[in-house]
Parts: sequence; C-alpha cells; structure tokens
Amino acid sequence: MSRAVAAFEAVGAVVAVIVAVVCWNVGVDVYRYAAVPDGAPAYTSTQYSGSWITIATVCVVVAGLLVVDAVRRWSWVRSHTR
Repeated sequence: MSRAVAAFEAVGAVVAVIVAVVCWNVGVDVYRYAAVPDGAPAYTSTQYSGSWITIATVCVVVAGLLVVDAVRRWSWVRSHTR
C-alpha cells in the first residue's frame, strides 16, 4: 500500500511540475518595440504576472514535498526488532 501511494505521489509531482511550467509560461509576456526614426533604439520589455508566477512557485513547492514523501514511503523499511 505504501509503495502504491509513493507511485501516485511521484506521478502527482510530475503533474505539478508540468502545471508549474505552463503557469510560468502564461505569466511571462515579452513585448518587442522597434527602433524609431528619431534615434531611439529597439528594445524588449518583459512583464511578469504575479498571480501566475505565484501559482507556478506553489506547484514547484508541492512537487518537492510530494517527491520527498514518495522517497520516504518508498525507502521506508520496517524495523526487524518489532
């Protein structure tokens, strides 16, 4: 039972990382501005959406906790003295 839970936690961690990557990509907008004739150079502006970046960060933290618990469940061995 414990190893089955560990397997589901590992799958959950992978899903959480995928969701984090998607949220991060949604939360970053890049704007490119062309040079203007009066001499101003071209430049790129990056805008971050705090809510999407926060969700991505929370997903990474949850994935880390799931991995730690999955490793604990997978490697836990009963004591032979009990």
